[in-house]
Amino acid sequence: MDLKTLNRIDKLRRLKSRGPETPKWLKSYGMLILAFLVVLIWFFFKNFNL
Repeated sequence: MDLKTLNRIDKLRRLKSRGPETPKWLKSYGMLILAFLVVLIWFFFKNFNL
């Protein structure tokens, strides 16, 4: 095997070991906004008993 093939195999192995990539919308304040919305909806339903 030549050096190019070995490098490709090594790169693939390193990518696999890192695990699944986090989606872009989760990276910044996505989870914070989501939690805030859940709390708002919960308070809305709790107060108005729908």
